[in-house]
Amino acid sequence: MSYGFILTIHVNSEKTNEYWNHCVKLLRTNYPHKKIIIIDDNSNYSFVKAHFEYKNIEIIQSKFHGRGELLPFYYFIRNKWFDNAVIIHDSVFFHTRIPFETFRLPVLSLWHSVYDKENLPNIMRIVSQLRNNTLLKQELAGSDVNILGLTEKTQFNLSFGNICYINHNFLLHIERKYNVSNLVNAIHCRTDRCSLERIMGLLFDTEYPNTKSIKSLFGNIHTAHYKPFNYTYDEYIRDFKTKKLAGDVVKIWTGR
Repeated sequence: MSYGFILTIHVNSEKTNEYWNHCVKLLRTNYPHKKIIIIDDNSNYSFVKAHFEYKNIEIIQSKFHGRGELLPFYYFIRNKWFDNAVIIHDSVFFHTRIPFETFRLPVLSLWHSVYDKENLPNIMRIVSQLRNNTLLKQELAGSDVNILGLTEKTQFNLSFGNICYINHNFLLHIERKYNVSNLVNAIHCRTDRCSLERIMGLLFDTEYPNTKSIKSLFGNIHTAHYKPFNYTYDEYIRDFKTKKLAGDVVKIWTGR
C-alpha cells in the first residue's frame, strides 16, 4: 500500500526555518518519490524560506493555530493522500531509509514512554471531548477496569510527540468511534499537546492492543535516544557535519 509523510512545521526565526528545510532534504534523499504534506501551524512568514524548489510537496496552512501534533491526524482524516502516513515534526531527521512499505500493522509510534498521569486534570478535560470516553477516563485515571466481572489493571504507553506510522482506515475507525477531530476545541498550547500524547497512546493501544508488546519502532524515548529532551539543533548540526550521528532517525529539542 502507498505511504507518504506528513510534516508539521512552525517557523518563528531563521534558525527554525533551518529545521524543516533540513528535514525535507533528508526525506528527499532517502525517499525521493514519496509525497510530503507540510502542515504549517501559524509560522511567521517573514522567516519562512525554502532552500530549494522541492518536488511533490503540498503545503497546508492550518486555520487551527497552536494545535501542533493534533493537526496531522485532523487533516489526514479529511484527505486520503496515501494509504499510510508517517507523521513527524520538523525537528525529526531521517539519516537512513526505513522500509515503511514492508509494514503490515495499523499504527506504530516511532518512540514511546510509559504512561505517567502527568497533568491528569488536563488530560481528563481533553478526553472529555471524545465520544465513548468512559473507559478511556478509567484507564487514564489508573482505575481498575471491570470486564465481564473480571477486574484487571492495564498498562499502556504514550505516543511520544504523536510521531507515528498510521493507516488511514485505522485512523478513520478511531475518528468514527471517538470523534478525534473534536479535540481541536480542546488543544491550544504545549501543555495540551503533551496531554494529547497520552490520549492518542491510549487510543492506539485500545484499538490495536498489540501496541502493548510492540510499543514503538525505536524504543523508549528516555533510554533509546541520545540526550533525550536536551539534544539541541546546534549540537545535532555539529554531529551531522562530523558524521557522528546519534541514530538513524534523530529528534532534536527546541523551545518554541
